[in-house]
Amino acid sequence: MTQPIDVVEMFKKAALEVDNRRLPELRSETVIATLGMDSVAVMELVSYFEEKLAVRIPDEELSRIKTVRDLRDAIQRLLPDKPFAA
Repeated sequence: MTQPIDVVEMFKKAALEVDNRRLPELRSETVIATLGMDSVAVMELVSYFEEKLAVRIPDEELSRIKTVRDLRDAIQRLLPDKPFAA
């Protein structure tokens, strides 16, 4: 069985890698805009997910992403055959 994709944990790793930001309190309901990341860091974060998961998140999908859960849901729609953590 394939290990479920944990978007919250991936987000924490991505934030540390692209913005040197530790987010120990990050939850799926966290609003991304409240994290203090600039737009360049957010785009690098999206690129991190695209690279690690071999997926392309369309711009129209990106515009609807407000929370970490929204990001997980968007990726899950693009990768329906992969298991995701809650």
